[in-house]
Amino acid sequence: MLVRPPSVTARRPVSAEPTARPNTAAPARPAPQDTFTKSTTATQRTAKVAAAPAGDHGQLMSEYLTGARPPPADFAQVMGYTPYAIQTKHGQRMQDPYGDASAPGKIGPDKEFDKAAKTHDYGYDLLRYYAKKGTPLSPEARKAADAQFRTDLFDYANDQKSLGARWKFRTWAQIYATAVELNSRVQNYGPP
Repeated sequence: MLVRPPSVTARRPVSAEPTARPNTAAPARPAPQDTFTKSTTATQRTAKVAAAPAGDHGQLMSEYLTGARPPPADFAQVMGYTPYAIQTKHGQRMQDPYGDASAPGKIGPDKEFDKAAKTHDYGYDLLRYYAKKGTPLSPEARKAADAQFRTDLFDYANDQKSLGARWKFRTWAQIYATAVELNSRVQNYGPP
């Protein structure tokens, strides 16, 4: 995973005295009439910005991932997809339709862990969504997404019929979950 450095915006120094500019403005055109208000005054009509709800962001993330809370109203517009729900033996999970288990070199049972990964990807997209909106979620939200991923991996492993399969998938579940948790710690539990 590549970590992008934060963007830096350059600011111009503000002068104490305004500078005179030559009058080079184009001739004024008549303002178009707004068909909604029948006014020539420009009005701004925008959707309300979804702020991160106050309270326990870990609980909020859990509610999003299990479908107890619907996605934010403009999530699809901002993030480019609509999450969908699936039913597992261990409860409902919301999924990123474009997500997948992205193990380096495709090592391990990535296809078997695909459902857990799609839910985890949706969680990380929620972190990105709120960051784009200017109201990032607290570190507890990312910790909750990682904890749900760990739970879902081990649920899959423990559902296997044979002892050998359970042992194999538990081993890989531990590897995948630990890798994700270490990466979150490196990124200070912020948006990925």
